[in-house]
Amino acid sequence: MFKKLISLAIFLALAYATVNAGTVYIRYQQFKDAVRETALFAGTKSDDQLKARVMELAQRDNVPLDPEYVHIERVADRVTITASYVEMIKLLPGYERQWQFDIVTR
Repeated sequence: MFKKLISLAIFLALAYATVNAGTVYIRYQQFKDAVRETALFAGTKSDDQLKARVMELAQRDNVPLDPEYVHIERVADRVTITASYVEMIKLLPGYERQWQFDIVTR
């Protein structure tokens, strides 16, 4: 009986961590895709307009992105958007871990 309770507790802890980490990772992937699309269809938009769009996407997706960590670079007709942020993930009740996300779109 005791082994079953321990096994159940371990299973529930792993499920909790997986759900929390998975939710954050899915949000990162969605945000990264939206930023990539922004860079792809940048056209003649200014760097300030692109940065504003990235911040708008971050707010929409609940991404804790600081504007100073968003960089726009242009080489010929190619736009590269670089962004970086850190998010805290609750792996277990009472235990959080920082996870850094770096986005580079080309």
